[in-house]
Amino acid sequence: MISVVIPLYNKEKYILETVRKVLDQTYQHFEIIIINDGSKDKGPDIVNEINDPRVKLFNKENGGVSSARNLGIEKSQYDYIAFLDADDEWLPNHLEEINNLITKYKGSADIFVTNFARKYATGIHIDNRKPDELKEGIVKDYFKIVVKKGLIHTSCVCVSKKALKMNLFDERLSRGEDMDLWLRLSKDFGIAYSPVITELYLQEAENNSRVKSDITKSLIYYLDFSKVTSIDEKKYLKSLLYRKYASLLKNIDFANFIKLMIKQGF
Repeated sequence: MISVVIPLYNKEKYILETVRKVLDQTYQHFEIIIINDGSKDKGPDIVNEINDPRVKLFNKENGGVSSARNLGIEKSQYDYIAFLDADDEWLPNHLEEINNLITKYKGSADIFVTNFARKYATGIHIDNRKPDELKEGIVKDYFKIVVKKGLIHTSCVCVSKKALKMNLFDERLSRGEDMDLWLRLSKDFGIAYSPVITELYLQEAENNSRVKSDITKSLIYYLDFSKVTSIDEKKYLKSLLYRKYASLLKNIDFANFIKLMIKQGF
């Protein structure tokens, strides 16, 4: 049995179809926990109209996606928790593939992740990685892999509640909060991977906004290299930091650039 946690904030355009894609899964042993994080649109009303007892809506004041996911974890009933963003899409075999990974590797892993593709408004899908780039099984050298290309996307991962009890989402963060959690989890728990694409990650203007956000709510701001002992982890974190510097300069965001430089001791 799997608990599916969906944070909901102003996604009335997508939420019905997202939930339908879960209800249409070939694997049917699940509950859907939707956390309304203070939405100002009709998204919660749309959820309330869905006639399925497995769909459960909880309301809270707006506190950000991390607090919404953490509440979803708290409200979940089952031992494994799959995350799904309200504007992403599961293919019909997603939970079945996740369950196959759990069945095969639960003795060695607490994190179960499938491959995904990016979906653009034009209808074009671009695979995150080709099937022969990484085979099914327990992931070794996590930081060597992710320094080249991301492995875990929030909407294609399932984590044991045992692991999540020790590692929740950092509620200070609204940018990179998912990467922060995968980084922490990867140090203590095994990762089982399937090259089968089971999720479509929506790429739209609102997902790629250039609106200047507060750098102090980003994972990058809190990177602490003094606690890193692995060479590969240090390479990965430095790549994240340098990409952020480049992005801030490109977007002429000098205020956040300076904040980050001061925080990182430059």
